[in-house]
Amino acid sequence: MRESLKGFKFKNFREIPEFEDKISVFLDGLDEELVHWRGYELRAGRRALRYHTEGYACLDGDKIVAISFYIFPRKFTLKWLHDLIFRPRGPEAADVVKKDYQKRGIARHLTRLKLQILQDIGLKNYWFRTDADNIAVLNWAEKNNRRIWKKTNKQVYFSVNLDIDKH
Repeated sequence: MRESLKGFKFKNFREIPEFEDKISVFLDGLDEELVHWRGYELRAGRRALRYHTEGYACLDGDKIVAISFYIFPRKFTLKWLHDLIFRPRGPEAADVVKKDYQKRGIARHLTRLKLQILQDIGLKNYWFRTDADNIAVLNWAEKNNRRIWKKTNKQVYFSVNLDIDKH
């Protein structure tokens, strides 16, 4: 593990006691990060993850400071149907790291852990998107040879195959 990651705990969402409360505190504390990440909704006046997710969190003490996850829409919902028709194979992937914790390799480490989820259920593909002006992610995607499968004025969509693409 990189020196910059020492002192942090990395846990599967399912292993975190009181996850819903802790994730709400994390999401409520986001500010600048929301410029490029909008994967939440308001529930009872607090932010919550919008869809059913499986993933990993980075904790500093008991406080979540970063998350990396896949979206697994519940079957036969509008999101599930939309993804089935219009998206490439596999779940959507997403990451968000609190600004004070960025540039330490946390997202990269969480993504590696998150890949185990796909391997455990036998999936080989996932996809992700970013805003067209998110230069950091676009540079990372280019450096890692991520394949663009769709572009709009506002977003760029990438498809990843675990058998082909490096991680």
